[in-house]
Amino acid sequence: MKKHALRWIRIALAIGLLAFLAQKIGHAGALERLASARLSFIALAVVVVIADGMTRAWNWTQLMRAMHIAPQVRYASVLGIHWGGAFLGQVVPSTVGTDALRAMLAARRIGGHVSAHWAAVALLNLISLILSCAVALACAVWLQVEGHGAVRPIVASIFLGALVAAGIGYWLLRTQRGLLLMILRRMRGPLRKLRRGLRRFMKRLLVFERYDVRAAPVFAIAFVTLVTRAGLYALVGFAVGLTLPFPAWLALVPAYMVSGLIPYSVSGYGGDQAAIVYILTGFGAEASAALAFALIAPLMAMAYNMLGGFSVLFGKLDSHEAQLQGEASERA
Repeated sequence: MKKHALRWIRIALAIGLLAFLAQKIGHAGALERLASARLSFIALAVVVVIADGMTRAWNWTQLMRAMHIAPQVRYASVLGIHWGGAFLGQVVPSTVGTDALRAMLAARRIGGHVSAHWAAVALLNLISLILSCAVALACAVWLQVEGHGAVRPIVASIFLGALVAAGIGYWLLRTQRGLLLMILRRMRGPLRKLRRGLRRFMKRLLVFERYDVRAAPVFAIAFVTLVTRAGLYALVGFAVGLTLPFPAWLALVPAYMVSGLIPYSVSGYGGDQAAIVYILTGFGAEASAALAFALIAPLMAMAYNMLGGFSVLFGKLDSHEAQLQGEASERA
């Protein structure tokens, strides 16, 4: 009952935010831009988002091998899991639910502990977020100096906070492992069952130290996905007549990543639009163009997610794995 109530609250919140945007900005300008959107740019953006997702799956494959979760895993297998998780994760709250689903799918299909796969997915996202936030802060300085608008102060603070939090977390994992283990031993009640999984999770995160893995290739591919994602946003912007300097699109990537962690949208619609309009207008974009962009952007992710339907429909995923969708919703 509680889960259904939360779902309806999230739906109501998403609808309310969209209605607020329409009332605040006016729907006429956004609808006009949507009606005149250039389909050639949208089609090219779909190609880019597919390439972006496939590149992210390759980085996930690298981490699985490096973390000794599945040293011989095939890229095609990981890509199928990445697609399947994206498809089934369209109805779970936030990107955290999708990541939980991918970790469970990987554990069932490839083998190994769910906590180890969770660590690989978390590390993949953490590397992308750290790199994106660092690049976004550099872009913010460039945009300010060149007079092309600015990254909103609160957004820049979030980027900086993410970098600081990541640094503190890394320091704790590397130098204060004893303290963290003591905290785990003190866990009582239902949390007691999580101790072993959390120990495995922490152990796997130090992949570059424990397994003598070179960081450069992993971060290089993360940078490629950052550029492709920014290129995707630029193409969608061109489609609705919104032209910004490329550094502005680069700065938008981590903003979308952070916004996706908050369960205030349904299938990419709701709070995400409010956040993106707020950020884009800081770059000097017209509110109607920013709203039109924010309404089209989630469709690009859906285009990639629908590819996972082939994995499900044609039996590439285990028949029981569809049941994980509900489990992921509960864990998110």
